[in-house]
Amino acid sequence: MSIVHFLQKRVDKIRNILKQYNCDAFISLCPIYNRYFSGFTGSTSALLVTLEKSYFLTDFRYEEQVGKEVFNFTVIIVSGELVNNLFQLINSLKIQKIAIHTEKISLQLAEKIKENCKVELVGINDALSQLRMVKEGFEIETIRNACKITETSIYNCMSALKEGVTEREIASRIDYEFRLQGADGSAFETIVLFGKNSSLPHGKPGDKKLSIGDIVLIDCGCIYKGYCSDLTRTFVLGVIPGTWFIDMYETVLSAQLSALSVLCPGKYSNEIDNIARSYISGKGFGKYFGHGLGHGVGMEIHEPPRLNTDSSSILKEGFIITIEPGIYIPDKGGVRIEDTVLITNDGYERLTTSNKDLIVLPV
Repeated sequence: MSIVHFLQKRVDKIRNILKQYNCDAFISLCPIYNRYFSGFTGSTSALLVTLEKSYFLTDFRYEEQVGKEVFNFTVIIVSGELVNNLFQLINSLKIQKIAIHTEKISLQLAEKIKENCKVELVGINDALSQLRMVKEGFEIETIRNACKITETSIYNCMSALKEGVTEREIASRIDYEFRLQGADGSAFETIVLFGKNSSLPHGKPGDKKLSIGDIVLIDCGCIYKGYCSDLTRTFVLGVIPGTWFIDMYETVLSAQLSALSVLCPGKYSNEIDNIARSYISGKGFGKYFGHGLGHGVGMEIHEPPRLNTDSSSILKEGFIITIEPGIYIPDKGGVRIEDTVLITNDGYERLTTSNKDLIVLPV
């Protein structure tokens, strides 16, 4: 089945949603959603889907590109402001009720649409999220390749983890490797933290130099053909800093393995979170694990479903999620182990397959 056919099926699903919500059209100016429905990889566009037709608006800068990427829409190359041309199109079609993703459009723009087009706006966030949560075959393979690029990039940078190198230098090397391996870029700001800095769950790499006995926490992911990967590994340089670190590491790894072992369609996301959280609490580290266990991964690095105490999403075959427990003790250090995994018909498959045993890096 061709990509064009996949894209048309997605547009057909939008039309079904329009019928469910009794809407005349769906509009989007979000690059992620516009790529999801049309295949367009540029940064400036708008799409409008009615029950009968599909329109794609962009400007002169992308005229050649859109001719190579967009096939299932009537393309309109605009002059002047994109949104003004969108307003004109809405009015010409006499649309009265428009479906939108309310988190992907600003309040200011929403008010302008209502003012200029005299329409009712309806949020269809959940329905759109449901479309993207179950990944199609080509999406799974693309994310699998993104994961391979991420693991190869980390492996190629491990020889640079020597005494005196800075967090910033290693993060830059990883980002560079992503490009060398064929990725579009980084899915988020690469996290590289040494020593006590590893207790910061989302700390930023700085000028701290690596010392013997330091923890090395690396959390990174790339974008490949529009899809993301996510991986965290924790190492030490030269010598293990103490038995406390072994306890932390083994607890995090066991918690992750416990959560992974029960993954399958039909499980509730908060149930999976509770398995890892209860294990960590049982080992006395409960107050040091304060974030959710994981999240969906796709065209965005953080997508539904969320795996946390408040989420009650039911896992389905085709979901791609992360499982990433961690322990973070202020002024001492942290451990996080994260994999990107696919929910299969009877369990799960790790898309990030690298070793998770405690690795002591050579000095």
